[in-house]
Amino acid sequence: MYQLFIKQKVFKITDHYPVLDENQNEVYYVDQDFKFIGNTVNITKIATGEKIVLNRELLTLMPRYTVDFYDGKQITIKKDFTFFKKSFKIQSDDYNLSVKGDWFDFNFQVFNNDTPVGDIERKWLTWGDTFVITVYDKEFEEELIALLIAVDEIIDRDQRNN
Repeated sequence: MYQLFIKQKVFKITDHYPVLDENQNEVYYVDQDFKFIGNTVNITKIATGEKIVLNRELLTLMPRYTVDFYDGKQITIKKDFTFFKKSFKIQSDDYNLSVKGDWFDFNFQVFNNDTPVGDIERKWLTWGDTFVITVYDKEFEEELIALLIAVDEIIDRDQRNN
């Protein structure tokens, strides 16, 4: 088990920030450029230069993101229609991820079948959004980062629209 840390800027038109390990070393770099339509985020693994690309799909009723990994894996993150509570689906051909927890407070746990693979938590009383990802299974580290970015984008859009 280990932790990764993300601290986003307070005022932002574009997002550019590192993902840090427990020793404050950059392990990934998140790069999101300003677009009027759609949303594409590149997540670069510092050690290898390999990229993960997260795309917000257009013309969907509910927000939907496709995540393409450098090794050919792909997942889809989709917000479900619900009245009282946020709900998301993560679809993959390779594994079965599910999420449980409190979306409003940004505190949830990610499971592969019934085995926990990580926790995602927002720290409160900080300048800018600060997140902690606790990784239980290293195989899902990149999925956890992509999930955090997609869910944060969905919640930010919901707050701007309300």
